[in-house]
Amino acid sequence: MPYPPHSQLNEIAIFSIKMSESTSLYAKAGPLLLRLIGFSVFFLILVVIGSLFQFQVLGLPAPFDDGQDLSQVNIGSMIIFWTMLTAITFLSIYLLWIKFDKESWKKIGLIDPKSIPNFLYGTGLGVGMVTVGYIFMWILGLATFELGQFAFGSFMAWLLFFLIQPFFEELLFRGYILRLIERYYSTWAAIIISSILFGLIHAPNENFSYLGLISIGLSGLLMGWLFVRTGSLWAPTGLHFSWNFFQGVVFGYPTSGINTYEVLANQYSGPEWLSGGDFGFEGSIFAVLLLTAVFIWELRKGKPAKLVEEEPLDFA
Repeated sequence: MPYPPHSQLNEIAIFSIKMSESTSLYAKAGPLLLRLIGFSVFFLILVVIGSLFQFQVLGLPAPFDDGQDLSQVNIGSMIIFWTMLTAITFLSIYLLWIKFDKESWKKIGLIDPKSIPNFLYGTGLGVGMVTVGYIFMWILGLATFELGQFAFGSFMAWLLFFLIQPFFEELLFRGYILRLIERYYSTWAAIIISSILFGLIHAPNENFSYLGLISIGLSGLLMGWLFVRTGSLWAPTGLHFSWNFFQGVVFGYPTSGINTYEVLANQYSGPEWLSGGDFGFEGSIFAVLLLTAVFIWELRKGKPAKLVEEEPLDFA
């Protein structure tokens, strides 16, 4: 009986390996989806319980009323609600990641001896991008401004909110979801998938646009890369904080479609793909270009941080 030529044997071997890898990819998808769904269900149950306690038992006002434009918000309730979301995220991660999966807080990126420098570095990136984008718009006549009436209380309330809200999203999307996906697939697959989810979660926002989706997805890629490069949650949190705060409060743009207190009363005009329209700076082509440029620049700075495994911290 004749045997296949050696080259054909190599092709058969390569095909078999690829089929095995493909089967492995599908085999990993099931457990990953179960964990994501399980976490989501557990998280949402706690959110419902927390919301009922906050709004029904304590009688606190909702961040925005039913049928009300999302741009009109109660900042005090927003702070309380997002603080609750952050606490629920911590509890969910502790129970499902630390206790059930026997993983470490180290992977979440909270334990970082360079937390302050990393936070300031991320903050600087966000400030730089938004400021450069605004200057371009101002030069092209797409944005004009005048000083608004400074209100210290409003300024500090929105500052606090934009410290809490980005931290919650980074803890959830980078700290947990990215690391969970990374257990089953490559680091880059985890960064890309978590960034897509991050972009889609903003789709219900007012005046959402395709450019806004691309921009938020790119910001997710950049923050995901910052997270794995530094091994710290504080770098992407700093970027996320300054990106939102300087868009809305400092330069007076809507932040992902939500109007905030503003130091500069910004008037934007021109095509939406240039000015961002009512979705804000993130809906502009300038945001897409700046995020792309900084992402490429960041990629050249190093490889993902190697994490030193440690015993899981047990607060029980």
